[in-house]
Amino acid sequence: MSNQKNTRRDFLRKSATLTAGVTAAGLTTVTGLSGCTASEPQSPVEFIPGKPVPWINWAGNEFCYPSQRLAPTNDEEVAQALAQAPGVVRAVGSSHSFSPVVPTDDTLVTTDLLSGLISHDADTHQAEVWAGTRLHDLGLLLDGVGQALPNMPDMDYPSIGGSIANSVHATGSSFGSMSTYVLGMTLATPSGELLECSAQSNADVFQAARASIGSLGIASRIKLQNSPSFQLTEVNGVEKAEDVLDDLDQRFANNRHFEMYFLPYCDWSLTVTTNEAKPGDENVGEDDPHAVNILRQVFGAVSWIPGIGDDIYQRLIEMELKKNATVNTIRTGPSHKVFPHDRIVRFREMEYTVPVEAGPACIREIMQTIRRKKLPVCFPLEYRHVKADDIWLSMFEGRDGAAISVHQFGDIDYKAVFAEIEPIFWKYEGRPHWGKIHTLDAQRLAALYPRHWQDFHEVRRALDPTGKMLNDHLKHIFL
Repeated sequence: MSNQKNTRRDFLRKSATLTAGVTAAGLTTVTGLSGCTASEPQSPVEFIPGKPVPWINWAGNEFCYPSQRLAPTNDEEVAQALAQAPGVVRAVGSSHSFSPVVPTDDTLVTTDLLSGLISHDADTHQAEVWAGTRLHDLGLLLDGVGQALPNMPDMDYPSIGGSIANSVHATGSSFGSMSTYVLGMTLATPSGELLECSAQSNADVFQAARASIGSLGIASRIKLQNSPSFQLTEVNGVEKAEDVLDDLDQRFANNRHFEMYFLPYCDWSLTVTTNEAKPGDENVGEDDPHAVNILRQVFGAVSWIPGIGDDIYQRLIEMELKKNATVNTIRTGPSHKVFPHDRIVRFREMEYTVPVEAGPACIREIMQTIRRKKLPVCFPLEYRHVKADDIWLSMFEGRDGAAISVHQFGDIDYKAVFAEIEPIFWKYEGRPHWGKIHTLDAQRLAALYPRHWQDFHEVRRALDPTGKMLNDHLKHIFL
């Protein structure tokens, strides 16, 4: 098995080779389908002498020119920064949010220096950490004391504070978002007060702060309920999309973690099944973070051909997928190494969570719309399940959720494609991911959170009566 080739990389590269035949036949007389070629710079702004150094998010679609940047190293410095900073104050971790939750031209507070393990309890598997700790560091730190996060996203770049503020999640029907692991936190309020929050102390603030989009202040410390360290084995496969959808309940019920990736203009999908490792599990093949670029090359080479381009694309991809349908890529090891994957191809993302029972109908309609309207999309769509919680502004509040993510390459204008797909999410009562692109305002969001929208804002107004933590985006979604 160790000599098997990587499923994703193998089929994509073979498909790219097959498109050379199309080029040789003289059919590719243009560079690609309009909207699939580069149309935006990787960076939206440049440094201008005399102006503040710009902040730019990872995706390259949001920026600002903060007049001051502060980097506190402890609780007291965070509180002091909030108390003394004029204008709007926003916190920033790893800059991985796609939505404009960070930009301000006033004060930007980076949590980079608030990093590390503060304390841990070996008996309860609890740990207190600084909120700026990146997930890739947190996994190693916890492993060193025999602990692990119960679940992790498929990328480990964000800070733990930012992950909780935006209710970041992974996949698994028995697992909630990362906000559900939080037992308590130290919150610096806009007035400079330090509040200890938990289910027993300042309970309303605790409920609001576990998914606050950074609107209540800045969390400096976070106490987490973890698991004992454990090993995982992840199996990546290729299957017919409809076969998986028909068996979706069993896939999630019978596996610790499951997710799938839908390929636009293709009837096949990529599946990722992850369970606790068994003796003898071995790595097979390797992950290829560049694979989506090859998929893009294939799409650009043939999709432009009038009337038949998308059919040729589908046939090329399916030809190789069928050949590799029995070949799996396997990754095994400590959980904090198996959960995440490298993300080195820049993209922009929209994600909505719909009620779990509506998930299959929603993804089917999205895929049908892409084909019917011939949308220039070849980046795979991600499909995951997340357990319900009781956190006021969590996307999973009161209901199990099917999280569906739509992506576009970072140098392509995403707006037209996302505008076609976003209303489909609304049809299925979708709630947008706070850290990803969406267009909803306060009125429409309030209707999606009927039980606790007002509760949240009562707490927010009590802690921040002047709106010190509200940039233009937060005013749009809250006021």
